[in-house]
Amino acid sequence: MSRRTLVGLGAATALGVTAAGALAPRARAADAPAAALAASPVTVGFSDPTGLYPVSGDTAATPDLLVTVNSTTALSGTITWSISARLGAPLHGGTEPFSAAAATPRTVTVPLGSLGPDHYTVTVTVTDDAGTRLFADTLGLGVIRPAAEGRRPRSVFGMGIRPESTPAITKTIAQRIGVKWTRGIDAVQPDIVSPSRGVFWQQPRIDAARAEIAEWHRHGIETLGGINYNMSWNVAPGPNGEPLKLYQNRPKDMAAHVEMVYHAIAPLQDLVHYWELWNEPWVHGWTWKTGDAQDYRDMCRMIWERVKPEFPDVHLIGGGSVSYNRDIVYAQGSKDTGYIDGSVNHAYGYPDATQYAMTKTQIRMDKLWSRTKGRGGQWQTELGTATRYNFADLPREEADYGVARTLAPTYLLHMLAGAEEQSPIRIFWFSLSYDKGYSGDDFNIYDVTTKTPLPAVVAYATMTSLLEDAEMQAELYPDAKSTWGFLFRGTDGRGRAALYADQIYDGTDEHQDAGYTGTLTLHDARGIRAYDYLGRRLTDGTARRVTLTLKPWEVVYFDSDLTPEALRRALTRDAHFDYDTPLHISPLSFVRPLGAGSTVDIRVENVSPKTMDASLTVTLPQGWRTARRTAPVSGIRPGEARVVSFPVTRHRLDAHNRYTIGYDVTVSDRPGLHQTGSRTVQVAYLPFRQITVGGSASQWNDVLPVTMTNVSAAGETRTYTFQGAWDDAFLYLRALIEDDAQVSNPPFEQDQYQFPFKADSIQLAFDAVADKTEDLLAGDAHHEKCLRSLSHLFAATLATGGRSELHRLLAPGTNYQTYYPTNAVLPTPLGPMDAGPADGTEGRVLVSRDDGNRLTRYEIALAWSQLPELATAVKKAPPAGVTPMSFAVQVQDSGPTGRGATYWTTQSAPPVSGCYNFAPFWGTGAQFTGGRVDTRWGIGH
Repeated sequence: MSRRTLVGLGAATALGVTAAGALAPRARAADAPAAALAASPVTVGFSDPTGLYPVSGDTAATPDLLVTVNSTTALSGTITWSISARLGAPLHGGTEPFSAAAATPRTVTVPLGSLGPDHYTVTVTVTDDAGTRLFADTLGLGVIRPAAEGRRPRSVFGMGIRPESTPAITKTIAQRIGVKWTRGIDAVQPDIVSPSRGVFWQQPRIDAARAEIAEWHRHGIETLGGINYNMSWNVAPGPNGEPLKLYQNRPKDMAAHVEMVYHAIAPLQDLVHYWELWNEPWVHGWTWKTGDAQDYRDMCRMIWERVKPEFPDVHLIGGGSVSYNRDIVYAQGSKDTGYIDGSVNHAYGYPDATQYAMTKTQIRMDKLWSRTKGRGGQWQTELGTATRYNFADLPREEADYGVARTLAPTYLLHMLAGAEEQSPIRIFWFSLSYDKGYSGDDFNIYDVTTKTPLPAVVAYATMTSLLEDAEMQAELYPDAKSTWGFLFRGTDGRGRAALYADQIYDGTDEHQDAGYTGTLTLHDARGIRAYDYLGRRLTDGTARRVTLTLKPWEVVYFDSDLTPEALRRALTRDAHFDYDTPLHISPLSFVRPLGAGSTVDIRVENVSPKTMDASLTVTLPQGWRTARRTAPVSGIRPGEARVVSFPVTRHRLDAHNRYTIGYDVTVSDRPGLHQTGSRTVQVAYLPFRQITVGGSASQWNDVLPVTMTNVSAAGETRTYTFQGAWDDAFLYLRALIEDDAQVSNPPFEQDQYQFPFKADSIQLAFDAVADKTEDLLAGDAHHEKCLRSLSHLFAATLATGGRSELHRLLAPGTNYQTYYPTNAVLPTPLGPMDAGPADGTEGRVLVSRDDGNRLTRYEIALAWSQLPELATAVKKAPPAGVTPMSFAVQVQDSGPTGRGATYWTTQSAPPVSGCYNFAPFWGTGAQFTGGRVDTRWGIGH
């Protein structure tokens, strides 16, 4: 789990979680302590032990609450109950008396009324006649739409179903909510298959595994076979010779491991056609502590050569994340790459569009570089959100609905990538356990204490009921950043669709008020039935005109009697979107010193799916004037962005280089709508100066600084200050970083597996190349919406012993890979650069620490040879001109008391999703990890 906490559990609060087994059990939401409840003579449940009631059409469910009293003494009292939908006001409620003789179980049945599809909570309190509370808790209940019956090997809908749970009920739950794939076979464990060297399982054990698979099949569920790490007797020792657990390190004897894999697959290959080779083989991480990347490639090749000649139809699935696959499995120029049929990714976290970007990248890599061109498809074997990590600031009950909202968008983004690339994809939400806790149970979609469903269960069932047996055709709004729409063709030939408004990152992804909200009006909705994300029907298809509410990440489903083409027209040409914020307004940095010719520039982007006319009025800092205050923005198309300039006629310099620019936008066809806001912008400008790295600080006196701020949850502020300059040889950057404690890696030559960006560091990111040959998504219809990657990335850090290091993390010729010691050297080498404090062919670097003032100083000079495209543009600029530069910095404050990452991209403008951007690349591109690099700077004289 350690890697996935770095990836995208979502918020920065997740980044401190560590390895497998360290995740704490899910906290109980009830007001009565668990110990007291365990001793209670009262048990409460439903007439169906799963708490799930499938209904079809307009029928309603009529569940019963069952309250059982079993006491050693006679008891009588009162049951008080109420039922609510989605934390709303109670729908029904009441009281029921009970009386139970001593040592005689007595069950009281309480009808809960007629209920349509939705998630409900049932609050129950049981007291005796003396007023003593015997039981108090809230249970979840789901009324769900029916799932597709039978096996669906082509289905995308998987679930991480935990073996700790009661098998019979868990399988029933999975079947009932439409799960069609599970990961792993409990009866196939390395120690079972090969309990000792040269000894392999016999028929009784094999029969048990086949029976388990057959039982899954009886519930309509396929199995992805999993090689669950290692034999306990074949685990390589740790770095200091210490014994390790079977999941913590690579096989000691690789040939013995390969034989175990062969003997696991051989007797089951007629039932199980896909096999995952190792979970998260993180080199020098939590599952592969010693050895190197070549060891993993060797393992894949050896398994391939042992299995494939005899079982060519078996698909071997490898890797651990999209970027890991690029770094290790497909490392360019390295030995024995690509010995897999398909790949694995773990896309934990919010459904940011970067999930779609990385999945498209995954598919294209598999098709380019796997031995069978990706025949085995893509396997998103772990993804999801959790209240503890992703919605930690919300009340627990609201957070549960936050998880439910994120479920379908996560699936839909992955499904879109598979559909567009014509590659099979299976997606496994993590995770489901009916009644048992486990490592990672923060992600469980059942409440194991009450054995009842959380809202995500209903969200999953709604999704599968409406989208199974349908093939995705297209995305409906490829230009509109506010909206995602997915068109499907059902096996009956009729059109279906799913649509949602996106979230916006404004420091958190937790609260819906940060996202796009509004309405969608269908002008001809006849034959179109709409359902919300929890299955509640919104329109029955009889009305001609309907208006639906849109909220961030809350999917609206459409089931129609129309052809897909007719449904597309209804949702695009014949639809009308009214968002509260249809335009994305961004006051931009000044890219030249303020003075004659200065302009206030505001970027206006149409994020809605319709063309519109608008008017923009600017609010200026005190003492400023412009030639005009209002400008029209006419006929701006979906996805189009324009920079509206207001010439400055008078200005007043701010000593801190911070200028607040406000705006008020009106839209012509939305009377009364005012989109207002403000942003503090700075002069982001690099003048011509000759700088000596390590020289006097006075040489920077007349270079205007820019600042970033990091504010802790307690309101404590740290300031990061940057200055930039250039001359004919170098581009210079100086940074002053407030930091309580220095966290450093060993020098590179002592440990080449320590990534510089995980220690205290700064990253310098440039997007200086228009046509990137290694960008596998260039030319895609969604490239501008969410697929862009940067071109150059560098990191500076202070290693132990006072060693200053400058690393190249990305440049043309590096294939968007991360440095691993045993990989082939790329055309543009990754890793430490030839840069010292006083010399170096690629630059200069000096990082110094002032513990007394809790300040780290970075001084960096990048030789223009490291930015040749930008250098060419600078040389072509006229003497009085300014060369635009897309540039951003990231500050990493590591350690237990560190503040994590702070991004210029989120402080200077609202971030936009992308693909490869700041490191680490296995968590890159999302809005909450800085987004893409498109913030502007100027280089001038």
